[in-house]
Amino acid sequence: MIGDDTSTMRITTLIENAHGSDARLRNEHGLSLFIETKDCKLLFDLGPSHRFADNAAILGIDLAAVDLAVISHGHYDHGGGLARFLELNSDANVFLRRGADGPQYSTALARERYIGLDPEVLRANMDRLRWVDGETEVAPRIHLLTTIPKIDARPSGNSRLFLKEGDRLIPDPFDHELVCVIKEEDGIVVLTGCGHCGATNMVRVAKEHFPHDSIKAVVGGFHLIFSPAANDPATTPEDVRIFAGTLARLGCAKVITGHCTDEKAISILQEQLGNRLARLRTGMTFEM
Repeated sequence: MIGDDTSTMRITTLIENAHGSDARLRNEHGLSLFIETKDCKLLFDLGPSHRFADNAAILGIDLAAVDLAVISHGHYDHGGGLARFLELNSDANVFLRRGADGPQYSTALARERYIGLDPEVLRANMDRLRWVDGETEVAPRIHLLTTIPKIDARPSGNSRLFLKEGDRLIPDPFDHELVCVIKEEDGIVVLTGCGHCGATNMVRVAKEHFPHDSIKAVVGGFHLIFSPAANDPATTPEDVRIFAGTLARLGCAKVITGHCTDEKAISILQEQLGNRLARLRTGMTFEM
């Protein structure tokens, strides 16, 4: 647990798209954050494979001691490491929103492919999975919220993401995505995963549930992607500027992002938010 009286939380990036300064660690497309508070140890997302666990071992983080895990939504790059985590940890429950076991597909770059969680792993470990809906306090000060408003625009890249019903692809409404809020004495930290429902909408629902708390940080991917494919819907610079302005107006003291927030979007966010912005990288640690 955190022992430094000046900080109440430590976040270590076990897996992220970008490599960090530690050459021993492997990076890959995905996200996994190890979060240590005064009360518990939380694993938020599990990356696409076993590599988050390999990195944890190199960093001296014992995943067997994790108290609970959360999978933010039903995509492989956030829950593909589930089997490996359950091998290493025999006690922790894994929390998901209902619907995260659905058949999710992508048509990015005009190619249909399955991007959901491994159904065999889910079926084999139902006793360890906890399905949530609404507002749930899953551990002291750790809250999962699923009723996410549609006030601000959702990412344009969502238009390439689908659910499969029979032989038909239908637009994914992201009813399988959740937001995790950690409430500390000096404010809240909002964890977004990919932010398919709109990261600013996620911050709004966190503020709604904790109206008297300041927002210490919003952490995670925002799905702001400048697509390389001409026929794919893409984020625009103005989209990112509007997004940054909304985060600022909502009072986010720190914005820590990466994964599906691409480099061009991060550059624009940096211009708009200045030193409030930090970049996630594999192996990087943040204290707050």
